[in-house]
Amino acid sequence: MPEPITEYTPLYAHDGGRARRAAWAAWVAALSGALLFAGLIVAAPLLRARGLFFLSQAIYQGFHAACHQMPERSFHLWGFPLAVCARCFGLYAGLLAGVVIYPLARPLMRADAPHRRWLFAAALPTSVDFVLGLLGVWENTHGSRFVTALLLGAVSAFYVVPGIVGLAHRYWPRHLRPAASS
Repeated sequence: MPEPITEYTPLYAHDGGRARRAAWAAWVAALSGALLFAGLIVAAPLLRARGLFFLSQAIYQGFHAACHQMPERSFHLWGFPLAVCARCFGLYAGLLAGVVIYPLARPLMRADAPHRRWLFAAALPTSVDFVLGLLGVWENTHGSRFVTALLLGAVSAFYVVPGIVGLAHRYWPRHLRPAASS
């Protein structure tokens, strides 16, 4: 049974090669996932433009659960909207950028996340852009939606990657662990 959140202690992976391999594998998994999602978002209009309607529609439907996909709020490629709106595309692109730069900004061996205030601070521009647009004070644009969400997505990577590193460290397959020395 999992431990309650009050008993959680951040992992600091200091057990040599195993921890390093687990951390890098976790980062590669996060990067692969971010690349896959960003690639699918751009692939949907490309496939539609090439006449592969069924495949593109499957991608659009997959993202429909997370995004309203209003064409007037989406960037277009090859005459068709991306699989998500400009704000969601900013989140996914920002997450990809954050995962890419993560090992340059922070050691992969750390499995603790930054303080939550940074995540809330990164969400503030997107929230302000949304609320001011909703109240009619500000006419947000594709650019404002994308850029504010890009920041939130990039900062989110600094919470997602440590979580994946922590899981990899804890559940790294036994057959990949080095043999215990006598």
